[in-house]
Amino acid sequence: MQTRQPGLGRAARTEKTRTAIVTAALDLIAAAGYDATTTEAIAARAGVSPRTFFRYFPTKESVILSGEDDFYQAFRGVFRAQPDTLTDIAAMREALVTLAPGVARRRRWTQVYVRAVETSSALRGQDQIKHDVNTASMAQAIAERRALPEPDEDCELLAAIGHLLVSRALRKWAMGPARVSPAELLEAEFARLDKLLD
Repeated sequence: MQTRQPGLGRAARTEKTRTAIVTAALDLIAAAGYDATTTEAIAARAGVSPRTFFRYFPTKESVILSGEDDFYQAFRGVFRAQPDTLTDIAAMREALVTLAPGVARRRRWTQVYVRAVETSSALRGQDQIKHDVNTASMAQAIAERRALPEPDEDCELLAAIGHLLVSRALRKWAMGPARVSPAELLEAEFARLDKLLD
């Protein structure tokens, strides 16, 4: 079990425990697969009790699904801060490329996540729910930028396109050579879209 460490404040201890649980989950899922990994095994590997595990994550799925939240939450503000002179697609491109360097430190999580989703039908269902939530969040940001009370079909289509480009770029980055950055791959995806729309 984890012992209280002197000099660490409550917030630092909380983050340390959370990181230990996520790291343990990634290690075990990478080695044994998502379905074969139990919450008890994750807790033991992290050096915490199962009860502590559930204080941080309500389910096994929530550990592996926790990685994208910050990215899509940040998108809203960065997107809305883009100049009015940019089209929605250009503003989306700028916002996503601006946020991409923050993803770079999560390469291992992304690799494990992609493999886990591929091998678990249960996780694929949860991934689709998360996909829908993130796309809806992007659509809301587009509606706000257009001064609409709620997203219309154009906002929803643009958000779906943006989310697809992010998903394609992150998958290529996670499973491809490390020398290519997420920002470069996002730029390439948007360039491909521009070429198709010409």
